[in-house]
Amino acid sequence: MESSSQFTCLSYDTIDFLIQSRYVLFALYLKEPLTQKRASYEKEVLPHICIDSFLEKHFDCKPTGESSTMLVLKKDDFDADIQKQIVDYTETEFPVSGHFAVSVNSSVSSRIMDVTGFRLFPQGIRLKLNEYGLNAVGFDKNRQILISPDNMLRQLMRSEK
Repeated sequence: MESSSQFTCLSYDTIDFLIQSRYVLFALYLKEPLTQKRASYEKEVLPHICIDSFLEKHFDCKPTGESSTMLVLKKDDFDADIQKQIVDYTETEFPVSGHFAVSVNSSVSSRIMDVTGFRLFPQGIRLKLNEYGLNAVGFDKNRQILISPDNMLRQLMRSEK
């Protein structure tokens, strides 16, 4: 059984947030942070959600460097209820491509990591943390938290209503 997997890493000063790379189609470095709930890319207007303030607030972390990055994801990787929430939250329909954008004001990289180093959260708090999109934790130079983008987006949109 293979014990490594490809992750997209959102690097902050004390924490690295890891998303399985299968969710991320590609990432674009931006000249300035996106603040609107829409992002233009290749003649399309994408629903856009900025997640950096959510991460910084809930995890007491600060971005590394001066990077602003837009991650492009495909709506079909998410359940219909989260797709509707994204449209409602951003007030932007999905374009024909079905892409949407998530941005962070931190550096982003791709890593192949050994998943055997990750640990599930203790049973008593696992369900609550899972609602926030937190699936597992690992320790390297920084804490590493494996996140589920659908649950995290759900929680972010719920908390910003």
